[in-house]
Amino acid sequence: MLKNIKRNKIKGITCMLGVLAASYSCNDLVDEEPLSEIGPNSFYTNNDQLQEGVIAAYDGMQGTYNQATFFWGEFRSDNHQPFAGGQASQNNLEIVNNDITQGNPAVRWNNLYRMIDRANQAIINAPNIPNLDESLLAEALAIRAKAYFDAVRVWGAVPLFTEPVKLLSDATKPVTDGDIIMNEVVIPDMLRAEELITPLADEFRFSKSSIYALQAEVYMWLNDYPKAKVALESLIGLGQHRLVTTAEAWDDMFYNNQPVPAVPDGRGKIQVGSELILSIRYDITEDRDFGGTRNNRSGIMGLFYAGIPSYVISETVENKWREKFPIDSLEWVTKYPTVDPVLTRTVFEDDGMGGVIEVEKPVYGDWRYYLTRQGRVDGFSSVDIGEARTAKWQQTNYSANEDDTDIALYRYADMILLLAEAENFIDLTGATSLDLVNEIRTARQLPQVSAAEFGATPEERLNYILDERQLELFGEGKRWWDLVRNNKAMEVINPIMSLRPEGVQITEDRLVWPIYVDHLIENPLLEQNTGYRN
Repeated sequence: MLKNIKRNKIKGITCMLGVLAASYSCNDLVDEEPLSEIGPNSFYTNNDQLQEGVIAAYDGMQGTYNQATFFWGEFRSDNHQPFAGGQASQNNLEIVNNDITQGNPAVRWNNLYRMIDRANQAIINAPNIPNLDESLLAEALAIRAKAYFDAVRVWGAVPLFTEPVKLLSDATKPVTDGDIIMNEVVIPDMLRAEELITPLADEFRFSKSSIYALQAEVYMWLNDYPKAKVALESLIGLGQHRLVTTAEAWDDMFYNNQPVPAVPDGRGKIQVGSELILSIRYDITEDRDFGGTRNNRSGIMGLFYAGIPSYVISETVENKWREKFPIDSLEWVTKYPTVDPVLTRTVFEDDGMGGVIEVEKPVYGDWRYYLTRQGRVDGFSSVDIGEARTAKWQQTNYSANEDDTDIALYRYADMILLLAEAENFIDLTGATSLDLVNEIRTARQLPQVSAAEFGATPEERLNYILDERQLELFGEGKRWWDLVRNNKAMEVINPIMSLRPEGVQITEDRLVWPIYVDHLIENPLLEQNTGYRN
């Protein structure tokens, strides 16, 4: 993620996690210096070395979240469906059909624990450093909090390590209850990180802004709406981020298209914007993590825009988008008579004299829909509903080894809509929530939501907010968590699964993932999660 890592030293420090990681050999990693010469005591002696250790933890985030962001939070939801004409792997189909098995490689937690161990190294050694830069310790604490928070969301209960693993025997532990992990590690870590951190904003490293975003995410998961509100208002109060207000600026936050024949006007990698709070950075010039994996490459192109995709935008979402924001001119004008569409497209018409003229025509509907969908504006109608790939980031297929698309973990619009959700449970009139939803609508140059449309009850308003989040954050790995957090996963997903030949009904004990079969073999103290036992 960040450059100038002393990789050989980090390799030795993290090697002892082999039993948990089960994806690399200690002999392969410690190939230049004996472990005794590069242990934590000799490595962490000053702030520069601590920073290298923290950067190594960010480097571990690359390999953890490059695909898991979307396997965990996106493809189990109603956002995508299998591509009918595709040749998706069975492993990928299991996820979108909610038929995940314990042998699916996506359920491994090796990269996550490598990331945790690197954070633990920094946390445990930081207090011994003279004139400690406390912000570096804060970053390591925030990284560990984020990792364990996601581990609890994904598996429910996992082995807990708060110190570096020094012996292979130390890596064999039973799971710790998720509530204990949340209360004894995640929450204390993120609160201490808030106290220690100095930078107010940094797009690629934890800062005050992104720590507040993490706190909001955690408290919303726990349904502690007052604390979530405090965190979100603290984030807003920093004044470091704001909503973008044009289609072009919104598109720039995600855009990564090189000029190639399929996209001749490609502008390269942009991915900038005032809404980006924390992203995982990928750099095409960066050396491979551990010399050969794809840990330092993004998973976005391979998952969303591969030549024969595993997943396409679901008919459910497309129909919802078109119902809320009609693409037909008459339907739009009937529903929104005072709101003009933002986008236009060039069409060629007969000039009446045997020639043609270029005419700019309005594009009706939500412009986010067009900028998210394969074909975008000019080629929109060339792809049928249920067959369109997600083009939010890329519009062409290329080697996954070249994918340097950054992954946004936290974005300001996400936080504003989270606050709307929290306020819906606090201000039961719905007025505050409605103002926040319309704040997003204003920034997106879309029609305002009326109180009647928003809903008369907190439940109706919650459903409306979740729909707004679904469309704004489509493809960003948020939808599944929104549904689970609000006890709506089975309500929303099971009717869809019942219509899909390979779809499997979700039960309460299958909201979490299974533990990977090899982890069960490596660690006899583990038991398979209840929903996946034979």
